Amino acid sequence: MGKGYMDLSIFIVDDDVMLGKIQKTLVKSVWPLDEPTVCYDGLSALEHIEREALAGKKILILLDIHMPHIDGWGVLDSICTKPYGKDVWVIVNTASEEVFDEVKSKSYDQVIAFNKKPLTRETLCKLMTQEPLVLFFK
Repeated sequence: MGKGYMDLSIFIVDDDVMLGKIQKTLVKSVWPLDEPTVCYDGLSALEHIEREALAGKKILILLDIHMPHIDGWGVLDSICTKPYGKDVWVIVNTASEEVFDEVKSKSYDQVIAFNKKPLTRETLCKLMTQEPLVLFFK
């Protein structure tokens, strides 16, 4: 493992509790990093992410779009305004079939991938070979 791999905090943000648990297990089985944190709404995700970012961690978020209260777009809009926004990468992970959602996701610098659910082992393996995540898996 490369020296920097422990500096990446992974968040799974999804309002579906069962899916959050399944995704956490999948991520842990493919990526030998710190335990992912699962957040079931946008507000708690933003609080956790801010705490980790201010502690100097790089952040990777698997972000669902359609959630009550603060949706995925709200989470992204908030992160964009923060000084640590440059240290956050987002994989939009959604069941949405809307082409608009994929197009909109590309307008955010933080979004490195758009995945239609379900999240798969193949998707995670592919992402870890690409920038910027490859740096954490050397």
